[in-house]
Amino acid sequence: MTKNMTLRAAALTAVATGMLILSSGAQAQESANDDLNSCVHKEQILTTAKGAGIGALTGFAAMLVSNKKDDAVKGAAVGAAVGAIAGFATAYYTAIDTCFKKNPAWIPESNFQRTKSFEKVKKDLKYKSSQGVVVKANSVTIDGPVKADGQAVVNSTFDLMTPDGAEKSIAIERKLYVIGDDGKETLVPFPGRNTEEHVFEAGEQTDTVRVPVPHGAKAGSSYRVEFSVAADNKPASVASQKFTVSE
Repeated sequence: MTKNMTLRAAALTAVATGMLILSSGAQAQESANDDLNSCVHKEQILTTAKGAGIGALTGFAAMLVSNKKDDAVKGAAVGAAVGAIAGFATAYYTAIDTCFKKNPAWIPESNFQRTKSFEKVKKDLKYKSSQGVVVKANSVTIDGPVKADGQAVVNSTFDLMTPDGAEKSIAIERKLYVIGDDGKETLVPFPGRNTEEHVFEAGEQTDTVRVPVPHGAKAGSSYRVEFSVAADNKPASVASQKFTVSE
């Protein structure tokens, strides 16, 4: 087999392996919007296939370096599987992000609720007007259990205190990380509005968002949601929480 033919076989193997992995479990996020489902599924296939191709070339190159040319195609298949699996979550959330960018009207609206009054928070924090504007991320909680092909309901709370109890503009940022088997975190596109700025009443506010979980997410796989708030160009206050996909 010539080098060009071997490379072509490796590439075909990569795409086939990537498609096989997708067909066995990688479906688009559940949503009431069929158009969004269709878009996400299409983009996910394209992204995962690209990841499989990279994995295939890596496996193929490793075989050539070791002078085991007869095993080049086999190496490509292994590399494709590893590349597709490792990039599965990234492909999924990148697909959602791409679809939202193409169709901004599909982005879900944020859900904010004032959960404690100014006076209540002032008492809890022993806040004094001399402290000026204070904004503090308190906690991030995840409604459980979280399952594949479902949604993680993420509730983030923060306090806003102002000297006279007046409203204030707050910058909000949300991040999502996928945690690998080795404990390393990979930042993926947040499935929705990752940054926002709103005017809030002083007191405690709760932000509720829903993070879709891929159909193919295996039980035990972990994620981390990070939530931050800031005002007046001061350093952001950050809170985060991990969640694990259950069986």
